[in-house]
Amino acid sequence: MIETYIIEQLAAVAKYGTLSRVAEELHISQPALSRSMQKLEDELGVKLFDRSKNRIALNELGELAARHAEVVLTAHNEMIRAVQEADRRSHTFSYGSIAPAPMWEMIPILSQLYMGMTVSADLQESDDVLVRGLDDGTYSLIILTHPLDDNAAYFSKPFIKENLSIVVPKNHRLAERASITLKDLAGEKILIHNKIGFWYGVCKEKIPNATYLEQSELSAMQEIVNATELPSFITDVSNKKFPAPKGKIAVPITDKEVNVQFYCVCKSERAKEFAAIFSALKM
Repeated sequence: MIETYIIEQLAAVAKYGTLSRVAEELHISQPALSRSMQKLEDELGVKLFDRSKNRIALNELGELAARHAEVVLTAHNEMIRAVQEADRRSHTFSYGSIAPAPMWEMIPILSQLYMGMTVSADLQESDDVLVRGLDDGTYSLIILTHPLDDNAAYFSKPFIKENLSIVVPKNHRLAERASITLKDLAGEKILIHNKIGFWYGVCKEKIPNATYLEQSELSAMQEIVNATELPSFITDVSNKKFPAPKGKIAVPITDKEVNVQFYCVCKSERAKEFAAIFSALKM
């Protein structure tokens, strides 16, 4: 059985060309590397190197062995990665969401049902990224703004609803409106948190000629909202955690894209496994 470290050294010889360079890269002595290569030749029963007084180089058999060494190392590293990832997943419940609010509602449910495990949440702006993650096992569950139609492959359960409003001062031109559309915000300077999942893309796409003052830290965002006259977004769900400041009005936005029903989605074969989660969901 050829030891893994010798296979690694052979692959390095093919990559770097000289024993001195390989010894430097692998932090070993050149005599130790030479002994390893001699041991490999003895185990294989063939000569892998052309040797001269001042030079040693892979011959055709050596180059063939080095190509196979790369394949062996790739398989070796993939085995380690796969086993370690499987172990991580056995101790971690990972899910992804298209928006923050469903994550706030999901965390206490999962923390209670999966005590002793790490609950990992991932916020994404793209449905495609979430569905790929569900398919490849990165996520056990995902939260979308729509069900997945392939009932044979996926199980979808309605979760919470969330509706967007704009927060403006009482003297703002829109403050007395019962409701508005996103287009009514055209040309406004708007504070926006840039880690809000799908909301970010929808607002930037649907509001013409708006100027966005982006914040990545939620605490800083809240301080600016409280201290300035600038409009900012709020939802009926986020209002429970971060209420609109006194002296400002939350005006509902009627566009269907920002009044959403969320769905919790898993692979169909895992629906029974997650039955306790689905039964705990608020609808």
